[in-house]
Parts: sequence; C-alpha cells; structure tokens
Amino acid sequence: MKKTLVIPILFIVMFSCVQVNKEHKQLKNKKSEQNFLSFRLVENKFIEFDIDTLKNFREITRIIEGIDCKKNYAVFKMETDEKIFKIQPLQFCEDIFDYKFREIIYINTDSITVNEKLRFSIDSLNMILNYHLNNPKDDKDYPSKDEKRLISVNVDSTKNIVETKNLLLNIVSHINELNTKSNFSFIFENWGLIKVIEE
Repeated sequence: MKKTLVIPILFIVMFSCVQVNKEHKQLKNKKSEQNFLSFRLVENKFIEFDIDTLKNFREITRIIEGIDCKKNYAVFKMETDEKIFKIQPLQFCEDIFDYKFREIIYINTDSITVNEKLRFSIDSLNMILNYHLNNPKDDKDYPSKDEKRLISVNVDSTKNIVETKNLLLNIVSHINELNTKSNFSFIFENWGLIKVIEE
C-alpha cells in the first residue's frame, strides 16, 4: 500500500516541477515590448503588420493609405533577439494638420533634412534627434518646448525591407539612448518633404 501511494505522489511532484520549470523558461524567453504610438482616437482599433513579411517601404505606405483611419490604425512590428518594437505612424484622415517646417525632420537611409533646408548625413542622427526631441540650445531650426515633434521616414522603394527595418531600429536605438520625455510621432510617407503652413 505504501509503495502504491509513494509512486503517484512522486509522479505528481515530478510533473509539477517540470510544469514550473517550463513556465519559468517561457517567462524568461518572453521579449519585452516598446510601443511608439501617434495621435489617435482611443476607440479606433489597431491592425498589426510584421515588417519582416513585407517586401519594401512602398508596401508600408500602401497599407497606411488603404486603412480607413476613422476606424483603424496600422501598427508595424519589428522584432530583434531581445525586444519587440511596435510603431503606429501618424495617419492623415479628414483632419487638417498644420505643422511648421521645424517640427518635422525627414529621415531616409543616407540623409536627414531639418527645417526643410538643412541637410545632414545619416551619421548625424543622434545629434539631430537630440535637437529635434530636446532642443537643448533652443535652436530656431528645431521645435520649441511646446511644439509638435514629427519624425518622417521615407525609404526608396528600390531598397528591400531589411534596409527599412535597419533604419527604423537605428532611429529607435538613438531615441532610447536619449531617454527623452518629449512626445513625438512617426510619419511613414512616400513623397518626401511635406508642404506645411509656416507662421
């Protein structure tokens, strides 16, 4: 009788240990997530797209153009070995957005344009993001404390999605290094400089 009772108890204990160990490994393997969300209506739903499944940047902009942003928003997911990043770019609906040139920086794979006229190499990304998001010297080419901050991304459609992902990860990495508290939004667009109303 004792032998019969010991075997089931031993089996239950061993099974419990395996389950706990398995759950611990799953928690350990779960990646952290960082979200970059733009201006949005709370009641709208997110539709998620994995960037790795897309062909090029033009596919991203086609998705954005095809979504009714009165009901839904596109969210683009990128995954690295350590982390998951999700970006919800600003989508233009019926609302008219008035922005000053200095409130938008335009980034592509090899250059950055600031205030419509200043061009920098992509190697200056950290410095430009610092000025755009924090403006430590109150430079008039960058947003003041109370102004909007937009990061417009445009990648040539001849480049594959890996170059788009690398550019976005590079931008996100620099933003995280800056540890900024500023609110900002991404814009994914195909046409380059957006003409805006200047005060």
